[in-house]
Amino acid sequence: MTIALRPHHFLCLPGYKGYNYNKEQVSSWDTISKQLNENPDTDILILGSKDDLCKKCPNDGVQSKATCLEKNVSALDKKVQDLLGLVTGQIYKYSDILKKLHEVMTPEKHAELCSGCAWWKKGLCHDTFAQSKAPFLSVTASAKFDPSKVTYIPPKKQDEEKAA
Repeated sequence: MTIALRPHHFLCLPGYKGYNYNKEQVSSWDTISKQLNENPDTDILILGSKDDLCKKCPNDGVQSKATCLEKNVSALDKKVQDLLGLVTGQIYKYSDILKKLHEVMTPEKHAELCSGCAWWKKGLCHDTFAQSKAPFLSVTASAKFDPSKVTYIPPKKQDEEKAA
C-alpha cells in the first residue's frame, strides 16, 4: 500500500489529535494516521498538491475564505520538502521520513513553519515537537472522540520551568 502525501503533512501527522474540518476528513486522517502508526514502513509517494489526507477537505484552497490557501500551503510544502530532502514523485518509507524529521525539527523550527496555520493558531499542535528524543507517533481519535470536551493547556515556557 502506498499513501500519497504532500510534505507539510509530515508536520501535522505526528501531532494529530482527531480534529478536522468535517467528519469525512476526520475519517481519512484517522485511517491514514492509524495505518502509518501500525505500519511505519508504509510507502509514501511525495506529491506537490492535494493528497490522500486532504482530498476530502471542504476547502478548495483557492477561495479567499478558504482555511488552507493553496499558495500558502504550496510554499510550506516547499520549505518542508527542502528541510527533509524530499523529491516530488519519489517514494519513501514513512519511518525514514520520521527519522529525518526527528533529526531536524525543533519547537522553534515548528513555530517558524506553522505559525500561520489555523490548527497552530488554535493551539492544537504546539507541543508536537517539544519532546527532545521521544518518537513521533500521533494519537488517533476514537469514534467517540468529542473535541468540545478537550481543553488545551499550553506547555510552560522554559523560563517558567527554570524558575519553578
